[in-house]
This record gives sequence, structure tokens and C-alpha cells, in this order.
Amino acid sequence: ENREVDRNEGLKFARKHSMLFIEASAKTCDGVQCAFEELVEKIIQTPGLWESENQNKGVKLTHREEGPGG
Repeated sequence: ENREVDRNEGLKFARKHSMLFIEASAKTCDGVQCAFEELVEKIIQTPGLWESENQNKGVKLTHREEGPGG
């Protein structure tokens, strides 16, 4: 198989850093839908990521009309 990351190496890294490990292929799209669904499920199960108190964190983007010259 042509792999960029060995499965065991990926699992080991994910465990070490308390991360979710999901195998997917950008080349063939294998596992992409499953990875997306699993990620969404984990987000839903982690209220701190989406509770209203956290909605004011981040960068606010607005559209500004440019005046003459630029």
C-alpha cells in the first residue's frame, strides 16, 4: 500500500496527544464521509465546543466598503 502515515504510527500519535484517529484517503475519498460523520458526532458530544458561552470567542469578520482610492 502507498501510505503517507502507517496506521500504527497514526494510532500511537493520536493516543499520545489525546486525539481522535480516523483513517481516510484524500486520493480515493475512502473513509472521508465516515471521518466527517465521526468528527461531527464527537463535536456534538462535547458541549464545550458549541455552547453559547463560547460563541463570542474568535474573530469577527465584517464587510467594509472601501472609499475612493482604495
